[in-house]
Amino acid sequence: MQGGRRAAFSAEFLLITLFFLLPAAVPPLFAWLNCLLAAPVFVLLQVSEDEKRTAGRMRNGLLAAAAAALLLGQPVLFLFSATMLPLGWILHRSAQRGASPAAAGGAGLAVLGLSWLAFWLLLGLAAGENPYSSLLHQLDSSLARLAEAYRASSEIPEELLRDMELITAELRNVLLPKILPGLLAGTAVFTVWLNMVAGSGILRRLRAERAVWHPYRNWRLPDALVWLLIAAAGLALLGGGGALAQAGYTLGIAAGLLYFFQGAAVFASLLHRWSVPTFWRAVLYFFVAVQGYGVLLLTAAGVADTWADFRRLAQEGRPDDGAS
Repeated sequence: MQGGRRAAFSAEFLLITLFFLLPAAVPPLFAWLNCLLAAPVFVLLQVSEDEKRTAGRMRNGLLAAAAAALLLGQPVLFLFSATMLPLGWILHRSAQRGASPAAAGGAGLAVLGLSWLAFWLLLGLAAGENPYSSLLHQLDSSLARLAEAYRASSEIPEELLRDMELITAELRNVLLPKILPGLLAGTAVFTVWLNMVAGSGILRRLRAERAVWHPYRNWRLPDALVWLLIAAAGLALLGGGGALAQAGYTLGIAAGLLYFFQGAAVFASLLHRWSVPTFWRAVLYFFVAVQGYGVLLLTAAGVADTWADFRRLAQEGRPDDGAS
């Protein structure tokens, strides 16, 4: 009987229940957890000595979280959280097969895209509306309210107000319809990357012998992927503002984000080589992330690394002590 209770309330059960329930139970505080839910699934499966038993305990935790979310009246939020499960599973399977981080990330991106597409299609069918059109309308309405708030303010100079109205109109009528698909694709890329970096880093600290990927600073995109960026630029420039140009914008945002991550890995490699203390690394990461020029510089460095291989400058034989 005690063994049954231990199995029912195992670490896997409790962790999965907690992680998948919190975003639905307290969205204002824990909605951000939705972008990290694949990481605990990946880590628990990787450290497991009995995958079948661990999967069963995780299933029970999900059922408990689903029941609690239903009682709280938040089944949709829980279902969205559940779309991260296939990502955690495919990352685990990719690691078992010895796939590179790039190959695992590609598989994860395909699976997450399908999971999100299925979720939004089902939600759209249930609501009787197109989810993409609804999202575009909501964003457009938000920009319209923002413009109205500016006009109602008596503290904004007239000249500045006209400039802000022009910018808002440009966003509503031109930029938003063009870049929204790319932003959604970029969100999927960012989510996969974040879970891989977090999961790999946690795994290296908990059970280093189960870690199959090098630290993040050594991750590298396939050289051939640069053609995706070139094709995106060609489509955007030559597409004439139609569907081909739209595809170019979408590919460009997604590919640019990938090369930003590669540039960040180059940056992390150089900081590791120079033995920069952890605190100052965090300060430098934050400074680069909030500076527009820093983001562009890292993206350019990521593209240039395809040919220059900056990480040959990094010291070899240093201990793999984390995912920094």
